[in-house]
Amino acid sequence: MRILMLLVLYFMVMACNKPNPNPELSDEIYSDLSSNAEAAKKDVESEKKKLEGFKKDLGAVVPQSGKIKYAQKRFFESGANLARLEQQAKFFELKAQARLKYTKLEYLKAFKDGKPWPTPEELESYKTYNLMSKKDPSWDSRKRVQAYEKENGIVSAVKPKAEGGKKAEIKTTEK
Repeated sequence: MRILMLLVLYFMVMACNKPNPNPELSDEIYSDLSSNAEAAKKDVESEKKKLEGFKKDLGAVVPQSGKIKYAQKRFFESGANLARLEQQAKFFELKAQARLKYTKLEYLKAFKDGKPWPTPEELESYKTYNLMSKKDPSWDSRKRVQAYEKENGIVSAVKPKAEGGKKAEIKTTEK
């Protein structure tokens, strides 16, 4: 009886070692790309509605009033924004499809080698890339110098800016 129980237990443990048929469901990168694609599609739909409204406004504007230029500007800017959003939606859709294929191949390789998947390095790299791409790409040297001085506790040699058009007062100590 004990042998039978041990055999059943052994087969249960060994039977659980199968590859996941849908590894993309556990992939954070794929889910992030898919959610970005869905959000971009929603943005495209809302921009299409705005464009239709601007088109109606453009048709209703009296030609020789000053409002036609404003209506045309809104219409053409909305059209350009729609084109950009459609391109962004297509990008995320294609990126998610490519990640799906990559996920299936890499998961099987990692499963055969007995390694964890996705690798922590890959996740960290993706998160860092996303953080850097969403950060303000400001190249203003003054801001960078001020941030560096603040981080390192350096007292600035630059005179403080005056607020409200008043002259800046430099504090001096008299002996």
